[in-house]
Amino acid sequence: MNLTLRQILARRPSARTMSAPRRLPRTIQLCIHCRHNPAGFWVSRSSSQTVRRPWCLSCCQNLDPGRYHVQPFAS
Repeated sequence: MNLTLRQILARRPSARTMSAPRRLPRTIQLCIHCRHNPAGFWVSRSSSQTVRRPWCLSCCQNLDPGRYHVQPFAS
């Protein structure tokens, strides 16, 4: 049985139906202070209503607890 190229391609399942669903890339929020480490804490000033910013643990350790409010991401 001699098949043409068109007939062979028609019998093959398309690549779209065989591909696995793509996963969205996971984004990691970086520390606003060092811009190198992944952030894990929200930092805002205690005396004002400024927007909270993401900071990493190593940068948070040098903050004055009386001036800044530090809150972990999970809470």
